[in-house]
Amino acid sequence: MPEKRPFLLYLRSRLNFTVAGIAAALLVLSGLFLGRGFAFAAPLIVIIYIVATFLLFYSRKGARQIVEESERDRLSKVRGKIDSSASMRERIAVMRVGDEGMRKSLEYFLLASGTYLQKCRETDLYSPRASARMEDVLGILQAFLGEKDQTSTEKRYGVKDGESFEEFSARCIEAVRDAAKDITTWTTEDLTGLSGRDSLEIIEEMEGDK
Repeated sequence: MPEKRPFLLYLRSRLNFTVAGIAAALLVLSGLFLGRGFAFAAPLIVIIYIVATFLLFYSRKGARQIVEESERDRLSKVRGKIDSSASMRERIAVMRVGDEGMRKSLEYFLLASGTYLQKCRETDLYSPRASARMEDVLGILQAFLGEKDQTSTEKRYGVKDGESFEEFSARCIEAVRDAAKDITTWTTEDLTGLSGRDSLEIIEEMEGDK
C-alpha cells in the first residue's frame, strides 16, 4: 500500500534530524565567527540543507527512513488497540455475574480473549473483528446484569414484563460463547502468517467499511 505522506515521515526521521542539526550548528557557528559574512553564509546553508533534504528523500537511504517511520506509526496504532482491548478484558474479568452458567461462559471467553491478546503482543498485530467481539461481550454483560436487577425488582413488587429472565439469560450465555468461538477463530485467521504491512492493509480495509 503506498504511503500517503512520505515527505512528512521523512522530515521527522532520524536522518533528517541529523542533517537539520548539522545545518543548525553551521548557522550558529557562522553567526559567531563570520560577523557580517553571516548574511551571505546563512542563506547558503539553508539552500544546502534544502537540496540535501530532497536528494536524501529520493535516495534509498531516505526510503528506508520512510519505511521505518511508517512502521513506528503502525506499531503505535496497534499497541494502542491492544491496550484498549486488554483494559476492556480486565473490566469484564472483575464483573460479578452471580450466575453459574454465565460464569462458565465468561471463563471460556477470558481464556479465548487472553490467548488472542497474547498473540497480538507476540506479533504486534490485532484483529478488528476479534476486538469488536470483546466489545460485544461487554455490552452483553451489561445488559445481562441490568436485566437481572430489573427482574429482582419485578419479583419484589410482583410485576412481570416480557420474556423471563431465564430465557434472556440463556440467550446471553450463548452469545458470550459465540463471541469466544469467533475470537478463537479470528485469532488464527487474522494473526497467523501475515506481515505487519499486510495486516495493516487488511485492518484499514475492515475499518473503512464501518
